Amino acid sequence: METKKQNNKAKILVLFYSFTGNTAKLAEEVAIGAGSVSGIEVEIKQVPEMFEKSFYKDKPELKKIRDDLEKKYKTAAIEDLENADGVAFGSPTHFGSFASQLKQFIDQLSGDWLKGRLVNKPAAVFCSSGSLHGGEELTLLSMMIPFFNLGMIPVGIPYPIQSEGPGFDAGSPYGAIFVAKKGKTIDADDKKAARVLGVRLAAMAKLMKCGCEHCGVCYDLMKKQ
Repeated sequence: METKKQNNKAKILVLFYSFTGNTAKLAEEVAIGAGSVSGIEVEIKQVPEMFEKSFYKDKPELKKIRDDLEKKYKTAAIEDLENADGVAFGSPTHFGSFASQLKQFIDQLSGDWLKGRLVNKPAAVFCSSGSLHGGEELTLLSMMIPFFNLGMIPVGIPYPIQSEGPGFDAGSPYGAIFVAKKGKTIDADDKKAARVLGVRLAAMAKLMKCGCEHCGVCYDLMKKQ
């Protein structure tokens, strides 16, 4: 089939905020899934921390986690979202919603919203929680709301792809979840759900970037306001 333009690699940004390191672990698994799709470039970045350094003065364990995260992951800028073809957003669960650090970053997207820069870009969500039924799915749903306003295309994990049996809580139709209850470490079921989410996000990004004769028409139709 003839194409309007040469197909370039699609870029996936895995963007997260992590407080205890659990969301960062899940971000890595989402990135592995996305990177397993041919023609995909993946980058993992974190949003800026909002806590002052004095916050960690009497919290050595959390300070070490923060220091390690800053050494391992670059801090994202708004341009990273604009240049990506698909984005996975991750956050810990904070009182049934997502972290204020990620919210503050998203709140800077008014200019992109006005100019439609993020329209038709696939978006996926993932989160971590310290307890089962602590509001994980509410966190995922609350994260999705801004992306509908921005014109992005939500990507989830449909049944029956999710884990089954004892590992069922590893995922949700809305995204990947890691519940670190009682010191639980990320396991095979958690990784499976996160990687499936990454694969689906990457596949959707490739479809939207295809550039073939028919896909170009569909893209233009979806772009119209």
